Order: sequence, then C-alpha cells, then structure tokens
Amino acid sequence: MNSHGSPGREACDRLVADLVVEALTERGISAPDADDLVGNAELRSLDIALLGLNSLDWTALASRIEEASGTEIPDQVLVRPESRCVAGWGEAVFAARNLVPEKTNAHEKKGWDA
Repeated sequence: MNSHGSPGREACDRLVADLVVEALTERGISAPDADDLVGNAELRSLDIALLGLNSLDWTALASRIEEASGTEIPDQVLVRPESRCVAGWGEAVFAARNLVPEKTNAHEKKGWDA
C-alpha cells in the first residue's frame, strides 16, 4: 500500500489481470496466466480485444473491476485500444484509488485490501 492507504500499482494491475483471466475463462477462451499478464510487458499492454473479448465483455469486465476496486474507470480508458489493456486499466484503477479520501476506508468497504 502507498502512503495514502491505497493499493500499489502492481496490486491494481493484478486485480485487473485476475478479472481478465476470469472473463476469458468464462467465455471458454484460452487465457494466459494472470502472472504473465502482469509480468510480461507485451501481454500487459495488449488490447484485451486481441485476447478474444468483445465490447460487451469489456463492459461487463469493467463493471467487475469497478465493483472490486470501489473505483470508476474513465470511459476514454475503456474504449481506446491503447488503453484497453491490463496496464491501462490497472493505471486507471491506481489513479482512482489514490483519489479516494483515506478517511472513507473505501478499500475495506469493498473487501479489497490488496
């Protein structure tokens, strides 16, 4: 956690990666390992459309990420291919998490204490 009590960037990327793998698996699509989605620079920045998820899948995935993190991902991050990846969505969650006032304990309310 950083000095503001929010999860670090890698934890945010990991949350996104775990949920991407879950979404792919639910659709019957062969999924890379979540560790690879975080640790491999090429996979980390790969548009999730190229992994096999369509626009309806992105919307559902974004809702899961927002619910799990207690944040909102900006629309432009969701739709721009260069941002629609583990790195882009992880950065958006990280940025939003650091805007949540410490006194609200939002990460505890959502049960996410990564």
